[in-house]
Amino acid sequence: MKKIAMLLAGFALVSCNQKQPHPDYVEITGKLTNVKSDKVSIYAMGGDKKVIEISEDGTFIDTFKVRQGKTKLQMMLEKDHKMCTLFAENGSNIHFEADGSDFLSTLKFTEDLADINNYERDKMMIMTSDQGFNRKIWYRFDQETFDSKISTLRQALITSLESYSNIPQEQLEEEKSFIDKYLERLVSKYDSEHAYASKLEKGNPSPAFENYENYDGSTTSLSDFKGKYVFIDVWATWCSPCKAEIPFLEALEKEYHGENIVFVSMSVDKQADKEKWRNMVKDKAMSGVQILAPNATGSEFTRAYNINAIPRFILIDPQGNIVDFNAPRPSNKEEIHKLLDVVKS
Repeated sequence: MKKIAMLLAGFALVSCNQKQPHPDYVEITGKLTNVKSDKVSIYAMGGDKKVIEISEDGTFIDTFKVRQGKTKLQMMLEKDHKMCTLFAENGSNIHFEADGSDFLSTLKFTEDLADINNYERDKMMIMTSDQGFNRKIWYRFDQETFDSKISTLRQALITSLESYSNIPQEQLEEEKSFIDKYLERLVSKYDSEHAYASKLEKGNPSPAFENYENYDGSTTSLSDFKGKYVFIDVWATWCSPCKAEIPFLEALEKEYHGENIVFVSMSVDKQADKEKWRNMVKDKAMSGVQILAPNATGSEFTRAYNINAIPRFILIDPQGNIVDFNAPRPSNKEEIHKLLDVVKS
């Protein structure tokens, strides 16, 4: 009887230590050190958002649901200006830890979906390194140099992907297909982009926008800002990466308040979504100059700058000439500050 009781007690202990299944939601836990943020924000395409409180010791635990087809998310530490991709599926237990002073290098996922999330971290590190695609530089190269860069990037991504053994075969093949299609798309655009890059060289006159609708009811033209640097954010309410950049852009505007620069946010939302645009500007109390491009992504300005993906950032000098036709994102603090040093000189 005593032996049976001991066995039952042992079984009860094991059962209590096992996590209970939860097929309808994700459980996420982790620990963050050296961070300013007191929240982790998780964004999904379509506007879904989950905010998770970080305790004083840096730990957190919470749950959230993932809608079908929305498993690829964006995770942000807004006060630290850090972000990464997060794969999550209902029923999974996700755990990660990171040091905010060197976020991507120290970010490590364990438990469910660890390998795919760690690969996504590696992919972001590769993409933001010297190996990663840099549109404003690569399309200026001659064909041979460009092709060599593409080959090196492909090898880096495939090597990282194949270093993980627990990525499901279907997901593995999907990612390989993504890499192929991504690089094929870059190659297919070489001729036209190379021609555009020549037109949009630093110092050339910038394409202009004229009488674009302003949030305050007036109209705005690029010429209105002659004598000032103009930093333009081309974005849309339906673009999750665009919305993820908004807090970083707001911080940048505050930092450069009083300097000889104006920040312009140009929405490429459709006219049918004008109220959605106006509501977001109001709800988020977005600062700077808020304008709506006519004809959405087909406006003369976006065509002239060959904008086929957003967000897109552009810096124009006080004489109306191009400083950078594809500027770093505000979330890339080091690079954006290097660029905007010219404003203070």
